[in-house]
Amino acid sequence: MMMLLLSGVTEAGASREMLAFEIDGQERSVLLYTPRKVRDAPAPLVVVFHGRGDEATNFAEAVKFHREWPEAIVAYPQGEFRPDSDQRGWQYRAGGEGDRDLRLVDRLLADLQARFGTRPEQTFAAGFSNGGHFTFLLMDQRPAAFDRFAVIGSVRPDFASEAPPRPVMYLFGSGEDPAHRDSWEGTVAALVRHNRTQGAATDYLSCCRLQEPGPGGAPLAIGVYRAGHVWPFRGNEWLRAFFEEDWDEAVR
Repeated sequence: MMMLLLSGVTEAGASREMLAFEIDGQERSVLLYTPRKVRDAPAPLVVVFHGRGDEATNFAEAVKFHREWPEAIVAYPQGEFRPDSDQRGWQYRAGGEGDRDLRLVDRLLADLQARFGTRPEQTFAAGFSNGGHFTFLLMDQRPAAFDRFAVIGSVRPDFASEAPPRPVMYLFGSGEDPAHRDSWEGTVAALVRHNRTQGAATDYLSCCRLQEPGPGGAPLAIGVYRAGHVWPFRGNEWLRAFFEEDWDEAVR
């Protein structure tokens, strides 16, 4: 059963509500911002995942992606406590925690499609830190549900998937723990393999280098920003531009 816990609160031209879903007897919540203006076409949908130890409301207030793109529907799901931790977070592997987080995403996308007519070709996922780990999992397990992905402040040098590639933006802070440098380089290499990119990279936006796809591949934007383990100051701007990019034009 899906319930609306809080509705009618507005911020920056958006309606704010808290959704609750029951997943295997556990109540899960998603903070949702929707445009107040009626559109002729379905609105884009962005699902943004917080890091370990955070929660949806605090993360939304810090990141404020819904303010950057008020014409989009922006959802901030809340992670739950993992069996091995006293902090909220997301499953790391397929099958972990009974796939409760994958099922939450499935329920959320189905509900928003029914309510607002959202479509996979205009649905995007972004994750920070442990939320980025979960975004990697979505790339592998739910590629058809999202058009493109953004990962911030996460490393997955072991990432490998047979799923079809989608456009990916990968951002990492230059002030992150130097111990993660090898893992960052390994993650870049894993994404290059997965997205089947090739050739010299070119400047993209003000953050990144863009590598074009080879046959059967998808674009890959890689950026290092001047900060530590935090959401980048201009991250919302970069993500919106990346999600709105017309790749048929960009990669010619």
